[in-house]
Amino acid sequence: MKKVILKAEKLCKSFANDGYQNHVLDNLELSLYEGDFTVIMGSSGSGKSTLLYSLSAMDAPTSGKVCYMDKEITGLAEKELAQFRAKEFGFVFQQVHLVSNLSLLENVLVPGYTDKDKSAKEVKQRAMELMVKMNIVDAKDRLPSQVSGGEAQRAAIARAVINEPGLLFADEPTGALNRKNTEEVLSLLSDINNNGQSILMVTHDVRAALRGNRLIYLEDGKICGEMELPPYDEKNVKEREIQVNSWLSAMHW
Repeated sequence: MKKVILKAEKLCKSFANDGYQNHVLDNLELSLYEGDFTVIMGSSGSGKSTLLYSLSAMDAPTSGKVCYMDKEITGLAEKELAQFRAKEFGFVFQQVHLVSNLSLLENVLVPGYTDKDKSAKEVKQRAMELMVKMNIVDAKDRLPSQVSGGEAQRAAIARAVINEPGLLFADEPTGALNRKNTEEVLSLLSDINNNGQSILMVTHDVRAALRGNRLIYLEDGKICGEMELPPYDEKNVKEREIQVNSWLSAMHW
């Protein structure tokens, strides 16, 4: 039986708009499991990114609670929450948010130095190992402006996992990339998932969704469908794509 690592209970998120309450998340219930590559899909405005931000404690829900490893994280003081996120969660976004005047290596190293249990030497060794694995070690001394979008995103992923987070959140991580760079980044995410990294990814791209083993469809702030898949295998991509597209069609994608 899979281990639950994160659980949302009666999660609600509302925004005031001209005196009206816009209910983006509506009493949502969700459990995420260790080792899964979970993908959230849905039409524009369905609440996908809002859900990711609420689950990752980057934004506070209006009501309900989120528990990580049986510890409730909603309601933690901001300082404690920041320390918790830095230790337990990794984040990858559509825009890479690398520091423009730091090299790729320096960008990866900075969050690593917040781990007081590791020496600077250990952090640098892990950073270099990640950059080799992600095929960007030759660009380690370049600035973000001097590399391709795919290389920058791979550096962002290295930065996100340097502290070995329990859960990696990815919000449209390939949304700004061309097809070649998209496939490289998706293959990298598949690789780290195969090595045990739990991932929650929001995407509107079916090609990206194929990488997940669990697909969740969100509509009007509620989960209205779910699909389980075997681990990603390049040999069965066509069959997998047919299955996913059929499911999305049933969801009125």
